[in-house]
Amino acid sequence: MMRVLVPSRLRAKVRAWLDSHYVPIADHRRDLQDAHRETRALRDELTALRAEVKRLKETPPPPAPDTCRLAHETAQALDGLLQNEVLLWQAVDELRSAGPGAVPDRGTEARPCA
Repeated sequence: MMRVLVPSRLRAKVRAWLDSHYVPIADHRRDLQDAHRETRALRDELTALRAEVKRLKETPPPPAPDTCRLAHETAQALDGLLQNEVLLWQAVDELRSAGPGAVPDRGTEARPCA
């Protein structure tokens, strides 16, 4: 390496020009460390989010309070409907077995309508 005498003003201008066009090594290292730290933080956050998504996919949502009530009411209504259908078919079978012109006696047996 060769040393050359350079006036101090010229040396200061050259250094200022180099500093404005190039990033110093210390700043570059600091930027790399900051980027690495931020990357690790994002990786940890992504891992936590993936675990949360997995947990949410595996646990079914709790049923709404109205769901149970509606299910019971629907079951009771359907049960009443089926009982009425059975009574209807029993009446049809009685009419068929009694003959073509016979009228069954309605006063002897009272059937509840559910």
